[in-house]
Amino acid sequence: MKLLRLLGVSLLALVAALCVAFATVFLVASSRYQKMWTVHDASFAIPFPLSEGELASLKRERIAAGAKAADPLAGVDLAAAARDSAIARGAHLVNSRVACTGCHGPDLGGNVIIDVPIVGYWAAPNLTAGQGSVTRGFTAHEWDMAVRHGVRHTGHSSSMPSADLANLADHELSDIVAYVLSLPPVERRMPPVRLGPVFSMVTALDPNTLSAFRLDHQKPHAVEPPAQRPTPELGQHIAQVCRGCHGDHLSGGKVPGDPSMPLVANITPDESGLKAWTEADFMRAMRDGKRPDGSDLAAAMPWKTYGQMEDVELQALWAYLRTVPPMPKGRR
Repeated sequence: MKLLRLLGVSLLALVAALCVAFATVFLVASSRYQKMWTVHDASFAIPFPLSEGELASLKRERIAAGAKAADPLAGVDLAAAARDSAIARGAHLVNSRVACTGCHGPDLGGNVIIDVPIVGYWAAPNLTAGQGSVTRGFTAHEWDMAVRHGVRHTGHSSSMPSADLANLADHELSDIVAYVLSLPPVERRMPPVRLGPVFSMVTALDPNTLSAFRLDHQKPHAVEPPAQRPTPELGQHIAQVCRGCHGDHLSGGKVPGDPSMPLVANITPDESGLKAWTEADFMRAMRDGKRPDGSDLAAAMPWKTYGQMEDVELQALWAYLRTVPPMPKGRR
């Protein structure tokens, strides 16, 4: 009986210790989300006005259509033309390079990403203007906070993986916002993040899992992105979105804090990565989801989204990947 009582007391002590430990971890993790940030004012036009190049191209189109050469833009609504151009560019970014639909859903009205009690609940919110929107009435500054800084409009940390998007230029973010504003309103309200044991532990032990802790909130952003040419410069700009899964060094391995993710591929030019690949192999992988040996890419790889990039963008990405230092798989 003494032994049973001793075991019972020990078990109760263990349970109490675990409860205290979880409560402590939960409070620390919650404090990460409650931290307030001061973000610079990165205001920009939405949409950007037509550039000199776009105006010149529009003039040529108008003259070819019969407009008077003396004033080919007479009667043209330049604001509407700028908005239409921005929406088209934004649609491309949202549906390919930036892959917003992967988290926020095909209609950008919100989507549940993780709902596992031991892990937690994480849903990407509604970006449209419908009921439940978290962006309705946002200024350019608030869009900047949300997308490029991982900071809510209230100033608190968010779950937005902004470290992958911090290098977006003002013009790119403006185009994305113009596209989002053009979408039909979706009536959907997504619940806030709920911290389960795994989310709590990961966030408490490493605040850098929240992008707000990793970023310089006073660093200025580029106004324009690199030129749309197949250069390593453009490829590096595009590759920022790859780092969330493949790691800062792009060598893959286990994604910290996400037990549902399989081991991620090494995309450096290492023996364990893409050393033996050709540009044609890379293009096939991104367009068709096939490795050089014909096997399928992992289901977690959103190649159907990234495969919608233009040829010049994929060529630029490949050109950049050939320049990164080779690194064994798993070094991230």
